[in-house]
Amino acid sequence: MKPISHRLNERGQSTLVEIGFTLLILGIVMAFLFTTIESAQRTVATTKMRVTNLDEARTLMAVLTKDIRTATRLTAGSAPFVTATDRDVVFYANLNNTTGGPRRVRISIGASSEITTAMIPPDAASVAPDYTYTGPATVRYVGRYLANTAAQPVFEYFGTDGTQLVTPLSSTDRLAVSSVKITLVVRAPSRLSHGNITLVDQVRLPNVDYQSTG
Repeated sequence: MKPISHRLNERGQSTLVEIGFTLLILGIVMAFLFTTIESAQRTVATTKMRVTNLDEARTLMAVLTKDIRTATRLTAGSAPFVTATDRDVVFYANLNNTTGGPRRVRISIGASSEITTAMIPPDAASVAPDYTYTGPATVRYVGRYLANTAAQPVFEYFGTDGTQLVTPLSSTDRLAVSSVKITLVVRAPSRLSHGNITLVDQVRLPNVDYQSTG
Protein backbone atom coordinates (compact mmCIF):
# COMPACT_ATOMS: atom_id res chain seq x y z
CA MET A 1 0.00 0.00 0.00
CA LYS A 2 1.36 3.42 -1.06
CA PRO A 3 1.78 6.07 1.58
CA ILE A 4 -0.95 8.70 1.63
CA SER A 5 1.52 11.49 0.86
CA HIS A 6 2.72 9.61 -2.27
CA ARG A 7 -0.83 9.13 -3.52
CA LEU A 8 -1.58 12.82 -3.03
CA ASN A 9 1.58 13.77 -4.90
CA GLU A 10 0.59 11.57 -7.88
CA ARG A 11 -2.91 13.00 -7.79
CA GLY A 12 -1.52 16.54 -7.75
CA GLN A 13 0.74 15.85 -10.74
CA SER A 14 -2.15 14.31 -12.62
CA THR A 15 -4.32 17.36 -11.94
CA LEU A 16 -1.63 19.75 -13.21
CA VAL A 17 -1.28 17.75 -16.42
CA GLU A 18 -5.05 17.79 -16.92
CA ILE A 19 -5.21 21.54 -16.28
CA GLY A 20 -2.35 22.19 -18.68
CA PHE A 21 -3.97 20.09 -21.38
CA THR A 22 -7.32 21.81 -20.82
CA LEU A 23 -5.68 25.23 -21.10
CA LEU A 24 -3.94 24.17 -24.30
CA ILE A 25 -7.23 23.04 -25.84
CA LEU A 26 -8.92 26.23 -24.64
CA GLY A 27 -6.13 28.33 -26.19
CA ILE A 28 -6.54 26.57 -29.53
CA VAL A 29 -10.31 27.05 -29.42
CA MET A 30 -9.97 30.73 -28.51
CA ALA A 31 -7.41 31.33 -31.26
CA PHE A 32 -9.76 29.71 -33.75
CA LEU A 33 -12.68 31.82 -32.51
CA PHE A 34 -10.68 35.04 -32.73
CA THR A 35 -9.52 34.16 -36.24
CA THR A 36 -13.08 33.37 -37.30
CA ILE A 37 -14.42 36.61 -35.81
CA GLU A 38 -11.66 38.65 -37.42
CA SER A 39 -12.29 36.99 -40.78
CA ALA A 40 -16.03 37.65 -40.49
CA GLN A 41 -15.40 41.31 -39.60
CA ARG A 42 -13.04 41.66 -42.56
CA THR A 43 -15.63 40.09 -44.87
CA VAL A 44 -18.32 42.48 -43.64
CA ALA A 45 -16.00 45.49 -44.03
CA THR A 46 -14.97 44.36 -47.53
CA THR A 47 -18.60 43.88 -48.58
CA LYS A 48 -19.49 47.31 -47.21
CA MET A 49 -16.59 48.89 -49.10
CA ARG A 50 -17.56 47.17 -52.36
CA VAL A 51 -21.12 48.47 -51.94
CA THR A 52 -19.72 51.97 -51.36
CA ASN A 53 -17.63 51.71 -54.52
CA LEU A 54 -20.56 50.34 -56.53
CA ASP A 55 -22.89 53.12 -55.36
CA GLU A 56 -20.30 55.76 -56.25
CA ALA A 57 -19.68 54.20 -59.66
CA ARG A 58 -23.41 54.06 -60.41
CA THR A 59 -23.83 57.71 -59.42
CA LEU A 60 -20.94 58.77 -61.64
CA MET A 61 -22.17 56.73 -64.59
CA ALA A 62 -25.73 58.00 -64.29
CA VAL A 63 -24.62 61.63 -64.41
CA LEU A 64 -22.03 61.21 -67.18
CA THR A 65 -24.26 59.21 -69.51
CA LYS A 66 -27.14 61.64 -69.00
CA ASP A 67 -24.96 64.66 -69.78
CA ILE A 68 -23.11 63.21 -72.77
CA ARG A 69 -26.32 61.88 -74.31
CA THR A 70 -27.47 65.49 -74.77
CA ALA A 71 -24.47 66.44 -76.98
CA THR A 72 -25.57 68.44 -80.02
CA ARG A 73 -24.21 70.41 -82.96
CA LEU A 74 -24.56 74.19 -83.03
CA THR A 75 -25.18 73.93 -86.76
CA ALA A 76 -25.61 71.03 -89.18
CA GLY A 77 -22.01 71.21 -90.33
CA SER A 78 -20.31 71.77 -86.98
CA ALA A 79 -18.85 69.33 -84.46
CA PRO A 80 -20.64 68.72 -81.16
CA PHE A 81 -17.27 68.34 -79.43
CA VAL A 82 -14.82 71.19 -78.87
CA THR A 83 -12.14 68.93 -77.40
CA ALA A 84 -12.18 65.21 -76.68
CA THR A 85 -9.48 63.27 -74.85
CA ASP A 86 -9.31 60.16 -72.65
CA ARG A 87 -10.08 62.09 -69.45
CA ASP A 88 -11.49 65.46 -70.52
CA VAL A 89 -14.27 66.40 -72.91
CA VAL A 90 -15.86 69.70 -73.89
CA PHE A 91 -19.06 69.69 -75.93
CA TYR A 92 -22.27 71.57 -76.71
CA ALA A 93 -25.35 70.11 -75.09
CA ASN A 94 -29.08 70.54 -74.77
CA LEU A 95 -28.65 70.26 -71.01
CA ASN A 96 -31.00 72.16 -68.69
CA ASN A 97 -31.80 74.18 -71.78
CA THR A 98 -35.08 75.92 -71.09
CA THR A 99 -34.16 79.17 -72.84
CA GLY A 100 -31.47 80.20 -75.29
CA GLY A 101 -29.13 77.90 -77.15
CA PRO A 102 -27.11 74.83 -76.15
CA ARG A 103 -24.84 74.94 -73.12
CA ARG A 104 -21.11 74.46 -73.37
CA VAL A 105 -20.22 71.60 -71.01
CA ARG A 106 -16.88 70.36 -69.81
CA ILE A 107 -16.45 67.05 -67.98
CA SER A 108 -13.02 66.72 -66.41
CA ILE A 109 -11.06 64.55 -64.00
CA GLY A 110 -9.29 66.42 -61.21
CA ALA A 111 -5.91 65.73 -59.66
CA SER A 112 -7.62 64.12 -56.67
CA SER A 113 -9.54 61.67 -58.90
CA GLU A 114 -12.80 63.54 -58.62
CA ILE A 115 -15.12 64.25 -61.56
CA THR A 116 -16.66 67.67 -62.11
CA THR A 117 -18.78 69.25 -64.81
CA ALA A 118 -18.68 72.93 -65.75
CA MET A 119 -21.57 74.42 -67.73
CA ILE A 120 -21.69 77.79 -69.48
CA PRO A 121 -24.89 79.13 -71.07
CA PRO A 122 -24.60 81.11 -74.31
CA ASP A 123 -24.06 84.83 -73.92
CA ALA A 124 -27.34 86.72 -73.86
CA ALA A 125 -26.24 88.96 -76.72
CA SER A 126 -25.24 86.08 -78.99
CA VAL A 127 -27.59 84.85 -81.68
CA ALA A 128 -28.02 81.36 -83.13
CA PRO A 129 -26.08 79.77 -84.63
CA ASP A 130 -23.19 82.10 -83.73
CA TYR A 131 -23.36 81.55 -80.01
CA THR A 132 -20.51 82.72 -77.81
CA TYR A 133 -19.65 81.47 -74.33
CA THR A 134 -17.71 84.01 -72.27
CA GLY A 135 -19.64 83.97 -69.02
CA PRO A 136 -18.73 82.18 -65.76
CA ALA A 137 -19.21 78.43 -65.55
CA THR A 138 -21.50 76.70 -63.10
CA VAL A 139 -19.36 73.92 -61.65
CA ARG A 140 -20.99 70.76 -60.37
CA TYR A 141 -19.24 68.11 -58.30
CA VAL A 142 -20.19 64.70 -59.69
CA GLY A 143 -18.21 62.18 -57.63
CA ARG A 144 -14.84 60.82 -56.58
CA TYR A 145 -12.63 57.78 -56.13
CA LEU A 146 -11.91 57.37 -59.83
CA ALA A 147 -9.11 54.81 -60.18
CA ASN A 148 -8.67 54.40 -63.95
CA THR A 149 -5.07 53.73 -64.89
CA ALA A 150 -3.34 55.23 -67.93
CA ALA A 151 -4.32 52.08 -69.83
CA GLN A 152 -8.00 52.52 -68.88
CA PRO A 153 -9.37 55.61 -70.67
CA VAL A 154 -12.48 57.11 -69.15
CA PHE A 155 -13.78 58.27 -72.53
CA GLU A 156 -13.51 56.48 -75.89
CA TYR A 157 -15.14 57.78 -79.06
CA PHE A 158 -16.68 55.87 -81.97
CA GLY A 159 -17.89 56.78 -85.44
CA THR A 160 -21.18 55.72 -87.04
CA ASP A 161 -19.55 52.55 -88.43
CA GLY A 162 -18.32 51.53 -84.98
CA THR A 163 -14.69 52.45 -85.65
CA GLN A 164 -12.87 53.75 -82.59
CA LEU A 165 -11.43 57.21 -83.09
CA VAL A 166 -7.94 58.05 -81.86
CA THR A 167 -7.69 60.57 -79.02
CA PRO A 168 -7.22 63.43 -78.76
CA LEU A 169 -9.73 63.74 -81.56
CA SER A 170 -8.83 65.76 -84.63
CA SER A 171 -11.26 68.34 -85.99
CA THR A 172 -12.40 65.79 -88.59
CA ASP A 173 -12.94 63.04 -86.02
CA ARG A 174 -14.86 65.39 -83.73
CA LEU A 175 -17.38 65.70 -86.53
CA ALA A 176 -17.66 61.94 -86.86
CA VAL A 177 -18.43 60.97 -83.24
CA SER A 178 -21.63 58.96 -82.97
CA SER A 179 -21.21 57.34 -79.55
CA VAL A 180 -19.02 57.62 -76.48
CA LYS A 181 -17.87 54.68 -74.37
CA ILE A 182 -17.42 55.44 -70.67
CA THR A 183 -15.32 53.23 -68.41
CA LEU A 184 -15.31 53.97 -64.69
CA VAL A 185 -12.98 52.18 -62.29
CA VAL A 186 -13.85 53.19 -58.74
CA ARG A 187 -11.99 52.43 -55.53
CA ALA A 188 -12.40 54.29 -52.25
CA PRO A 189 -9.22 54.59 -50.14
CA SER A 190 -8.94 51.57 -47.85
CA ARG A 191 -6.44 49.14 -46.37
CA LEU A 192 -8.68 46.28 -47.41
CA SER A 193 -7.85 44.30 -50.54
CA HIS A 194 -11.43 44.52 -51.77
CA GLY A 195 -10.62 45.26 -55.41
CA ASN A 196 -12.06 47.82 -57.75
CA ILE A 197 -15.55 48.23 -59.13
CA THR A 198 -15.65 48.71 -62.91
CA LEU A 199 -18.67 49.93 -64.85
CA VAL A 200 -18.78 50.31 -68.64
CA ASP A 201 -21.48 51.90 -70.77
CA GLN A 202 -21.59 53.17 -74.35
CA VAL A 203 -23.77 56.19 -74.98
CA ARG A 204 -25.35 56.89 -78.36
CA LEU A 205 -25.76 60.56 -79.23
CA PRO A 206 -29.35 60.87 -80.54
CA ASN A 207 -29.15 64.61 -81.24
CA VAL A 208 -26.02 64.11 -83.35
CA ASP A 209 -27.53 61.15 -85.20
CA TYR A 210 -30.38 63.30 -86.45
CA GLN A 211 -28.19 66.23 -87.44
CA SER A 212 -26.35 66.17 -90.75
CA THR A 213 -22.64 66.94 -90.83
CA GLY A 214 -22.97 68.83 -94.09
